[in-house]
Amino acid sequence: MKIELKLNNDSIIAVNELLSYIYDMERSNDKKVNVYRSIGYDLADKFDSKAKQLVKKATLFDSKKKHKITLKYHEAWALEIILRELFTYTDNHYVRLRVNLVIDDLNQKLA
Repeated sequence: MKIELKLNNDSIIAVNELLSYIYDMERSNDKKVNVYRSIGYDLADKFDSKAKQLVKKATLFDSKKKHKITLKYHEAWALEIILRELFTYTDNHYVRLRVNLVIDDLNQKLA
């Protein structure tokens, strides 16, 4: 089962910024945390490559364009949990707003 997200440039870059904090998390012996971290690394790589691609070819006319990102169900489920956990790592209110919109979208599609 796959989940499709349609996100604009700002949302992809905001999620990428927040997912970069997953590399700073402390090591744990808890299996649940290790599963989140494992899936989180894959998601961070996916969003990082997409964000770099968008930055390279960004133009003024592309700012409102939606980009499709397809995630497997378990990736979408983990992304929602990881974004909720990492939400407090940023003080930027715009990033929080964009990430909150992605969390809401994920929550609706996973229900």
